[in-house]
Amino acid sequence: MIRLLFLLSFSICCFNANAQFDTTHHLGLVNCVNNRYYFAIPVTLIATGAILSNSKFKINLQKDVVGNSKTKVDDFLQIAPAGITMGLEAMGIKGAHKPLQTAMIFSISNVILNSIVHPLKQITKVKRPDNSDFKSFPSGHTTEAFAAAELMRIEFKENNPWLGYAGYLMAGATGYLRMYNNKHWISDVLAGAGIGIGSTKLALLVFDKIKDHRRFKKYIKGNSMLIPSYQQNQICINWTKHF
Repeated sequence: MIRLLFLLSFSICCFNANAQFDTTHHLGLVNCVNNRYYFAIPVTLIATGAILSNSKFKINLQKDVVGNSKTKVDDFLQIAPAGITMGLEAMGIKGAHKPLQTAMIFSISNVILNSIVHPLKQITKVKRPDNSDFKSFPSGHTTEAFAAAELMRIEFKENNPWLGYAGYLMAGATGYLRMYNNKHWISDVLAGAGIGIGSTKLALLVFDKIKDHRRFKKYIKGNSMLIPSYQQNQICINWTKHF
């Protein structure tokens, strides 16, 4: 029961905090940059993760959360919100963007988060709870999951807000399972969540900046689709285009 409450509270708090600092209408690039609260939640999560990285709290919590068995559900759950989002939009469920645009935002988000997560792992050299290596901080799975969850929230917050909750529950479950599998500390999960959310928020700003460029319009003209997939422990973006 304690584990379930931890998962629910973590997921719902992240979702509600983002919703509170968000705006009802779509913000342009300048307005988002000038909005001091736009990156408040990601920064808070990253800072909290950094503070807890050297605390006894993370060790004590890990003892309570770690499970007796292992699962690989988190490997697939991390991209589920993005896959569901693009799948629903492809089937005609209205989102904030067209399916290809959503896929482009997700791709930009992945470029951003991967340029942050992997260097940080090499710099911080935090040992994993299971002592397997020194690449614990931050959690890459959790980063990917919350980037996808934030994408799902952005796309459906107006017409289907409950889908946003579903995305954050899946992301929260991913972070929890990383701890359950003894692969990450709570500090890794919190920092990963912040980086993931922040990456998608930043990706949205980048997309808004380039979407009207004529070369970009020419690139996406026609029947195209970008689909996320998970292969051999790697997140892949598959692009198909019919000429």
